[in-house]
Amino acid sequence: MSRILKDIRIYPIKSLGGISLPSANLTPRGIEHDRRWMLVNEANHFLTIRQHPEFLFFTLQYDDDGFLVSKREVEDTLKIPFSINSGATIKVKIWEDEVEAIEGDFAFGEWFTNQLGFKCKLVYMPDTSPRRVQPEWVEEEEHVSFADAYPFTIAGLSSLADLNSKMTEDITMQRFRPSLIYEGGKAYEEFLWKDIEIGAGMLKCVKPMTRCIVTTLKPETAEKGKEPLKTLFKQRIDDKMVFAQTAIMVKAARINVGDNIVVKSTKQSPYEPL
Repeated sequence: MSRILKDIRIYPIKSLGGISLPSANLTPRGIEHDRRWMLVNEANHFLTIRQHPEFLFFTLQYDDDGFLVSKREVEDTLKIPFSINSGATIKVKIWEDEVEAIEGDFAFGEWFTNQLGFKCKLVYMPDTSPRRVQPEWVEEEEHVSFADAYPFTIAGLSSLADLNSKMTEDITMQRFRPSLIYEGGKAYEEFLWKDIEIGAGMLKCVKPMTRCIVTTLKPETAEKGKEPLKTLFKQRIDDKMVFAQTAIMVKAARINVGDNIVVKSTKQSPYEPL
């Protein structure tokens, strides 16, 4: 049964809009440029859609040497670089992790402060800043960007179609913010994947992605509803509401939309440790 990579998505600033790419590099911390920037408050704690649904109104697009950030119905835009390697280093808190980050230009934080109406800063995670993936789930010492837990999230269009078939209103994959979307195969089969090849790259799948209230926000309006958590609760696995599979990198490569996904090995259980 064929499985084809249909979309590659990055979210350069955690919790803000995503960008679809025709090709991208696999790196140990995720797709290149994915979630390397993050907004923090005055106490240097991370900010997300969970607290601020209006983050859904920010969009990003590629420019020659960075990203252009804009907000719905606002003419002013912000240009940020792909990366920075100099500036004030500060400790930021993301979930239970304290991570070293480089504070972006003052103008970056000022732009977001003006758009959001409260003080915030934009920070960048360099490759030298460790943030370890949960050791109970992986054999080796792996590191992740500002993503919630794992470098990659893989979602199947068959899984989304099955979920939509059980709800009164269809939702899009945007609710789940995956980095890799594939077509083909059976619904939720990604939960049992272990080792997979995507083009010349290779990933090792970890466990299904636990879902939160963010998925109930309509991307167009930020209005909160009951779905898809209501339906995911009915089909939960190991008492968890899950959708999509998490993964770590085994072999770096440049991957392309249209690449074949080859499942090299599978698990007996979605929560079988590596």
